[in-house]
Amino acid sequence: MQLRCTKCHKPYNITREAAATALDEMTKEGHKFEMIQCPMCRKTNKVSKKELKRAAPGWKPKEA
Repeated sequence: MQLRCTKCHKPYNITREAAATALDEMTKEGHKFEMIQCPMCRKTNKVSKKELKRAAPGWKPKEA
């Protein structure tokens, strides 16, 4: 999935595995957004659960 930083406006990618990990963490903690850090400027960017689900098709919540 390609994201664009809100500070430096440079595009960067996150992998399907990173998106799935973020979704697992969000589901466990009940968050609606995940903060993902830009690799160029280190600013954190808010990414919604909906966007992450598009990046990780076929993702299923882990059972407790």
